[in-house]
Amino acid sequence: MSSFYSSNTAESCYYFVMSQLAKVNTIGEKFGPPYAVLNLSRVGLRYFRILIKSNSNSRARLVSHFIDHPNIGWIFSAAGWFNLGVGVWARDNAEINDISTQIRDVLGKGDEIVYQSELTSLYGFGDRVLGDTSPPMPIVDAVYSPLELSALEMDYIKLLTLDSSLSTNEFAEILGVSVQEVDMLNARLQQAGVIVGSQNRIQYQGKYCKVFVDTLSRKNENAVESLTARLWSDNRCIYVERANGKYDLEFEVVLDSERDLKPYLKDFSLYKTAILTTNFYTNLYPLSKTANLKEIREMLSGQSGSVIDFRNSKLWYLNHKAADAYLNIYENKKYFEVMEKSELDLFGEIGTYIQSENPDATFSLIDIGSGDGMKAEAFIKKLGEETVKAYYPVDIQPIELAAALRSNAEGTYAKHPTLLNIEKLGTRFPLRLQPNERQVYVFFGGTYGNYKSAIINAYLKPVLDSTSLMLIAMPIVAEQKSEEEILDSYASLQIEDVAFGPLVQMGLVKEQFKKNPSHPGLFVHLSLEESKVVSSFILDKDIELAGREFPSGTLFKMTTSWKPTLDQFTAALESDFAIEKIFRNEDMAIALVRAR
Repeated sequence: MSSFYSSNTAESCYYFVMSQLAKVNTIGEKFGPPYAVLNLSRVGLRYFRILIKSNSNSRARLVSHFIDHPNIGWIFSAAGWFNLGVGVWARDNAEINDISTQIRDVLGKGDEIVYQSELTSLYGFGDRVLGDTSPPMPIVDAVYSPLELSALEMDYIKLLTLDSSLSTNEFAEILGVSVQEVDMLNARLQQAGVIVGSQNRIQYQGKYCKVFVDTLSRKNENAVESLTARLWSDNRCIYVERANGKYDLEFEVVLDSERDLKPYLKDFSLYKTAILTTNFYTNLYPLSKTANLKEIREMLSGQSGSVIDFRNSKLWYLNHKAADAYLNIYENKKYFEVMEKSELDLFGEIGTYIQSENPDATFSLIDIGSGDGMKAEAFIKKLGEETVKAYYPVDIQPIELAAALRSNAEGTYAKHPTLLNIEKLGTRFPLRLQPNERQVYVFFGGTYGNYKSAIINAYLKPVLDSTSLMLIAMPIVAEQKSEEEILDSYASLQIEDVAFGPLVQMGLVKEQFKKNPSHPGLFVHLSLEESKVVSSFILDKDIELAGREFPSGTLFKMTTSWKPTLDQFTAALESDFAIEKIFRNEDMAIALVRAR
């Protein structure tokens, strides 16, 4: 497992990003606080590497096929023994065999898998150039009885994989526990060997060499011990690895020149080398990609027949796309602003209206289903940051709350992340008001339409008192818009990827499903049912999933998105709320409602 990549920002928590390695004379440049290093073999994950010689077309197809696969740890290119490497996290041989088969199906004539093996041990060394010498950290080791982590422990290590620089107080707020409990969590996981240390973010500069040694080719009895001892003390060495294949000793070093490898290999006659060049994809810790796997399996196990309905919003609080978006949160801001423009365009008018109606008030903003908190941050600026006393991002996923904290980190208002199911809003809110304070609840993004209006209204009503406000956003369609036009607006790869998320987490791939005849480049099928766009996938072949057989033609209904007219949206709200004002443009309506 190579970690020659690091994050381009201090917020990102991957090891090392080096897209193009350049030959220079220095070896270390520190650019961020330490992050946690975890040993995921302690929780039952095993690590495999597949090294491939492929042509450029096959490489592009393979990268496209696997770049969002939940088991893939990294994909990079190299020069030397192989030109494409794939790292795979798997729980058993069946899982790795399935992925190997998928890789073989993607490769073309003349392509070759030159090597495949499992790492039996892997040691990293932390920051070996800057600061004190660090002891080796076991990132993979032999584990015979994996740990069963509690839901709280799993949430905690998911947060660590995204941003271990959060303070203990922030961890405690996000997880909804005391600071003492966070300290106990950390101590337990360290004692169990899951958290093995920390490492400074460094961009290593030089030739990043990966070396595979057949230890049976040693020229003298002490060759392996001598090489290992040298690597253990060499600050140019990043990782030392043992594998179960022919080339059973591996190491990774950053050198000024490939010629500098010779002293390391003088006692062996058989070895292979490669220079790592371009990183395509990095996901060293795949935990965030199986955020709701238990719920997905439970949803599947309770259904039979030719239609399997996954349209439960609890499955959509976080998928791997959301985690990836968080890791590139600042790079994606421009994309975010373009994609959400119709909603953002209304924020200025709304902010001005609320200020004019409450000229001397201070505000607490409660962001229901906050996600990454970007919309709330944009709205607070329009409302007037100086008037905002506190921000409460509310979400079921700790990872999203961590993202919301980062999005609003520069805000002068207090932040109170709140881990809560939407159906339990009334147990925490409304807040106790101070004199001349207003609570503003925001439900942005159109999530309102993922529920039946009677159900979601029942969740929202308890938080409103006589002085609080609520903003509910909903994409709307014109009365004259045809069914075909509505469905075409949803025919995109982005919608398909979101809808397919739970099936990816179950280990399925799109190629197992029928293509959309109206949009041959897509696998998602779209239909309009009671003014709701339903995204579905239809099996093209018989499969086995979660111990069951599903025949070709089985329909998986994945998401529902209500596409109401303005009148329909208004009618749904009026049944339970008093509508004070509706702000709208061509594509979006945001209703300001109060308690009836």
